Amino acid sequence: MKKWISALLALILCPLLSTCAYAEVPEPDYLGMMVDAAVCGDLEAGALAAQGWNEKLLREDSPEPAIDFEELFLLSKLITREAGSVWLREELRRCVGEVVLNRMDSPEFPDTMEEVIFQDGQYENVDNREFREEFLPTRACVRAALKALRGERLLPPLVVFQSNGRLGKVHATYCDRVLGFTYFCETNHPELYGVVS
Repeated sequence: MKKWISALLALILCPLLSTCAYAEVPEPDYLGMMVDAAVCGDLEAGALAAQGWNEKLLREDSPEPAIDFEELFLLSKLITREAGSVWLREELRRCVGEVVLNRMDSPEFPDTMEEVIFQDGQYENVDNREFREEFLPTRACVRAALKALRGERLLPPLVVFQSNGRLGKVHATYCDRVLGFTYFCETNHPELYGVVS
């Protein structure tokens, strides 16, 4: 009888004393998974991670924007092409990505990321099979793209040009010994954005 009572007490007390019984499974690091997938070019894993992230945002009723993995991957590749050299600062990478997003929101440019990036005469060495199918982004450039897509901004919406020459009112300038000057310029038509000069 003593053994039976001891066993019964053990069954009752064990779940109360066990830390494992109440441990919560941590939420997966969806953003980290997206970064890893983009660097490897694993579109399927990236899309699943983005789906998990977006579902989490819905569950939590978060105001943060949803992430489209295809856009993250494409923007990361463009940033890598334009500012992927290892010695360049993160701020430059982020500004390159923000110009694309500003153009998507601009009445002067196409509405989709793909149309903005592949618009004739806008970005060099992107409208080819190598860029579309084989080129992979760097981890630093994926992180910069992710910040831009999550709404972190360094540039105002009027900055829609990134070039080695001045194309409008200069908002910011980046100088590099190897690449020379990069100018981030505002639109020449601020009235289209509701700005009266």
